[in-house]
Amino acid sequence: MQLWPKRQPEPEPPAPQTSRWSKQAKPAKPVRSPVSNVGLYKAIFYSNIGSFLFGIAVGWSGAAEKSVMEQHSYDFQPTAGEWNGVCSLLTLGAAVWCVPMGFLSRSCGCRRTIILQLVPNTLGWILLVFARSIPMLYAGRFVLGMCGGAHCVVVPIYSAQISPTKKRGAMGVVFQGACICGVIYSFLMSIVLELWIIHCLTLCLLALGLLQLLMPESPAYYVDRGNIPRAEASLLFLRGKKYDTKRELDHLTRKPTRSEQDVRQGPLQGFKYKKIRRSLARILTLAVLQKLCGALIFIFYGQDMLECLQIRREYGAVLGAGVTIGFFICFFLVDRVGRRPLLIFSSAAVFLSSIFLGLYFKIWMQLGDATLSWIALFFIVLFVCSYSAGVGSLTWLLNVELVVRHMQPVGCSIVCACNWLTAFFVICWFTCHEVKCQPYLFLLFAIVSVFITLFALVYIPETRGLSSGKIQQRLGGIMNRPSAVIFTSSSDSSNS
Repeated sequence: MQLWPKRQPEPEPPAPQTSRWSKQAKPAKPVRSPVSNVGLYKAIFYSNIGSFLFGIAVGWSGAAEKSVMEQHSYDFQPTAGEWNGVCSLLTLGAAVWCVPMGFLSRSCGCRRTIILQLVPNTLGWILLVFARSIPMLYAGRFVLGMCGGAHCVVVPIYSAQISPTKKRGAMGVVFQGACICGVIYSFLMSIVLELWIIHCLTLCLLALGLLQLLMPESPAYYVDRGNIPRAEASLLFLRGKKYDTKRELDHLTRKPTRSEQDVRQGPLQGFKYKKIRRSLARILTLAVLQKLCGALIFIFYGQDMLECLQIRREYGAVLGAGVTIGFFICFFLVDRVGRRPLLIFSSAAVFLSSIFLGLYFKIWMQLGDATLSWIALFFIVLFVCSYSAGVGSLTWLLNVELVVRHMQPVGCSIVCACNWLTAFFVICWFTCHEVKCQPYLFLLFAIVSVFITLFALVYIPETRGLSSGKIQQRLGGIMNRPSAVIFTSSSDSSNS
């Protein structure tokens, strides 16, 4: 006899009905650590203060020429040849100082190298402001050029090392934007103020350099020296206090390859690898072509061009507006469109502008029509805008991206030295020949821009959103065919 009734098994819950119209369950997305870019923006701002001051020095020669040569702002009167020397010595100083600063940044870090430039920068401006002779002017310009050359090497490297991959392009071109702001500042101040007031304001602006003490060193620098706690603190400053640094630190601390170990032992060891020699050759060619395409002439001798067009000096502000617009185009599109398309379209627009200006100075200028002069001014603005939107800004960025991290201080310093040495010879050639309104000058600019377009099509890979290792894979032969990776780098940033 059964005292208790047999317990029936509980029915299973009905299976969910599925049909081809029902949505499939998606796996849960991994939780990403919150990122705040406020610290990154602060570090970029602090590091580019010296770039802004260098831009002021670049624009000083064009802004102060009339005041010095006609209004006798100094106790002495330089001749035309001496003034040309004042203009060109800035580029020579930049070329001389690039390579030593590359080795210094490798041993001391980018932060210390940038801060150390405050001393010679202050000395250069003191020599320039209180000059009592031509040699003092020469010395001041040369020292200011040295500081500018150091920033051209170190600031783009620092920006690339502290920036995440998705923001590396925009943060990298800020260097060019800071220099542009300095040049425009010099020009605008020269229109409304006397030279001695401009000098006083510039000496006051040097105090901004003290803000560079607040910038952190790059996490990669601390990782290379085994200081993981300092690297983590740097990442928390750059990405926010709630950022999970484990993934990025794991990538930076991964086991180095054999080639990386060779480069760490000595920077010159990297030249025995074909990949490195190939990438250095490409950015070296691009850097030389950047200074040959003609924008440097408009920066140093833009007032002479306006005189050729019989346009008042005050309208040079339109050139500044064109350069600024070009920079913002590059800033907002470099991480959306990519480096390669911007470089190609930029050089193509420079070519078209050069062709028109060459025809104008050859044929239409003899007509004496004021309307044609304003059309020529429009194409000059298009020229500088296109240059700033691609060739001018992206050269400094690609100079860093196409070189593996452990070779960046040495490789970038060599490229920047050649870049400014080319600028020195261009200015010397331009001042020795009365070619400012000659049509064949713009024909040369057009030829160089064609070379840049073809070179970008064939030899420059797209680096947008790519890690350093993947960029090296794209540095293949003709048309950037990927080849076997010989050298990889641990310089990849997070994708946050």
